Amino acid sequence: MKRNSLKALLLVLLLQGAGCESILEENVYSELTPGNFLNTTTGKQAVLTSAYGNVQMRGHNYLFLSAHTSQEVWNQGGSIEALLTPLTNFTWDSNHQYFSDAWGSLYGAIRDANIVIDNTSATDASALDKQLNAEARFVRAVAYNQLYDWFGPVPLYLTSTLTDFKLPRVTDEEMKTFLEKEFLEVAAVLPLSQAQFGRATKGAALGLLAKFYLNTKQWQKTADITKQIMDLNKYSLVPNYKDVFALANEGNAEMLWVIPASAQAGHNLVALTFPTDYPLPQPNQQVFAARSYFFDNFVNSFGAGDTRRNLIVTEYTNTSGKYTKLLGINQSLSGKYEFDPNAAGAVQGNDIPVVRYADILLARAEALNELNGPTQEAIDLINKVRTRAGAAPLALGNFTKEALRDQILQEREWEFYTEMKRREDLIRHGKFISNAKAKGKNAQPFHVLFPLPITELNANANLEQNTGY
Repeated sequence: MKRNSLKALLLVLLLQGAGCESILEENVYSELTPGNFLNTTTGKQAVLTSAYGNVQMRGHNYLFLSAHTSQEVWNQGGSIEALLTPLTNFTWDSNHQYFSDAWGSLYGAIRDANIVIDNTSATDASALDKQLNAEARFVRAVAYNQLYDWFGPVPLYLTSTLTDFKLPRVTDEEMKTFLEKEFLEVAAVLPLSQAQFGRATKGAALGLLAKFYLNTKQWQKTADITKQIMDLNKYSLVPNYKDVFALANEGNAEMLWVIPASAQAGHNLVALTFPTDYPLPQPNQQVFAARSYFFDNFVNSFGAGDTRRNLIVTEYTNTSGKYTKLLGINQSLSGKYEFDPNAAGAVQGNDIPVVRYADILLARAEALNELNGPTQEAIDLINKVRTRAGAAPLALGNFTKEALRDQILQEREWEFYTEMKRREDLIRHGKFISNAKAKGKNAQPFHVLFPLPITELNANANLEQNTGY
């Protein structure tokens, strides 16, 4: 009897299904369904968080693309040597993993940012939507700015609804116009401070715009925007140079924009700096066999009393009690980022500065010198940075325009080692290639840009490779 009842019920259901599909339709009320997800604040925030994660490249490749190609350091040891040596020796090509990793991560940030932008509005929207829109545009501009620095003009994808994913590269002028417009417009909307550390602010947007102007040699605009940042009265030099990078002092008044990190989502830069027999402060920490070394001539170039040199490790006693002297054999190490007591093995939580107030002061000094030659204001700006480090102040009468230009470049090397600045500084000063040649590298003029990854060229027939590759 029970079996017959089940058969009858099944027949009724089949007959209903034959008449319509309503029995298969499902009413879903969750905000997490694809159609609803981006209509919610939670959904937009989630995609924006993904964009931030992609643009804040915590991988050591982000730093090494500058440090090794600029001859700031040289490398030895470990499996990573196969990736670093071509960067040091100017033998890289379009197959290099770091180029494809960087391209993929930055365009991933652009994709996520476009999704948020397309689902928010800069006008006629809630205050929250306007801010989310501005933050997403900021992230997108940061990604395109870094792509431009490394590869030159690239395709501009400005919406998530495109059906053509094979756009050609834009012109240099179009790229520069886009970046300037985006940073200016989001700076007008973004708040001066954010409750959550690591999110976009007005200072971050203006700071990155200042560096964009500087690196493209737009001197008057550099001078104007750096003065605007100074007039915010939000940023200042941390009195002690070492404290700028201290884990206990992260988020300090000098930082305009950083790559935030934690032991859960950090980098292994420290692990790729110190040798395997170095005495680690805690047992939860780890180092690799690969190391990046400073040249002796850089370590010895600091003036007497300059505390910036104190963060360079020139000697140590290893775990077996053996004393090792590093200075004198071109093997001094950067100690700018301390060992994280909460490290998860090789992963450290030190924030990496991208733009800090010292950079703004030196950028303004450089712009003023290019516009007017040596002035007391330019000298005073440099001396603020030098005085903090305990270095002797400079005197105006000692400099021509050319001599002060060289002094500023040298000052930046002392101030910003291990901060991803050296490559862009040398390129701007026209010394990137000559500096590499002086160290015996086969550097050519086209090396000021990296090659577009071969995988991207294969996927997009409209892309043209950079000259020389």
